[in-house]
Amino acid sequence: MSTPRGSVVVPAHDEGAVIERCLRALRAGDGDLEVVVVANACTDDTAERARAAGARVVETAVPGKAHALDLGDEACTAFPRAYLDADVSVDGQDLRRVLDVLREGPALAAAPRLRVDLSRSSWPVRAYYRVWTALPYVTDDLVGSGFYALSRAGRARFGTFPDATGDDTFVRALFAPGERVSVPGTTFTVHPPRTLAALLAVKTRARFGVAEHAAARVAGHAQHESARAAQGPGPVLRRLAARPALWPALPVYAAVGLLTRLRARRRLSSGAPVAWDRDTTSRTPAA
Repeated sequence: MSTPRGSVVVPAHDEGAVIERCLRALRAGDGDLEVVVVANACTDDTAERARAAGARVVETAVPGKAHALDLGDEACTAFPRAYLDADVSVDGQDLRRVLDVLREGPALAAAPRLRVDLSRSSWPVRAYYRVWTALPYVTDDLVGSGFYALSRAGRARFGTFPDATGDDTFVRALFAPGERVSVPGTTFTVHPPRTLAALLAVKTRARFGVAEHAAARVAGHAQHESARAAQGPGPVLRRLAARPALWPALPVYAAVGLLTRLRARRRLSSGAPVAWDRDTTSRTPAA
């Protein structure tokens, strides 16, 4: 068997409704990508569907995304290596281009450009994402939000994945802006919540992950995020002010941001077990 062009780890907990969409986009059967789906604590047919789609499947009864990512790493044999959420879609050819960029260097972390499919989302969700997709987090070499790929040297930056809420936040913070790249001409698609309630749940979890990393001082987080935080909101506000078409959506974005920040802080201070805040609205078939 020839050496894979790269590896893909897909952690999946009860993702039977979307795992085939994810794997079809990857074209797992092409033979030059090593695709490993880690079915962790699944109660549905995720593992069976993944095998039928051509992926290698690792099953575990232990829940938790960090554990699933570690098991996927153990099962993979090749670099560069991509980590892909099961509800995200990326074309196999675009993925290969990202892996090639990492193989050639000097980037250590890479991802395609983000595309948000809002075709089934309500107007508040669409308004929120109109602003969110214009922010520097998304436009300036995004690595995260459901997809990131690492070179061998990039993966060597850390050991096992931390048992924290946001692996995207952890990984992004390990790399300075010059070490990560968003590859032009490639895209990956995120399928966001359909309803405002689901959006609030998902974004609360994301806010909690950021706060959790900051509070725990996860290795690398302060090093590469402090400079961006020190700039304050000025650059973001100037960017949004220069785009009048976004102004009608700003109240929705601001309200969601304020509410989810308060919810995340309350959850962090309570010390209560963290709910997964899973979005089921984007995982149901179209009518």
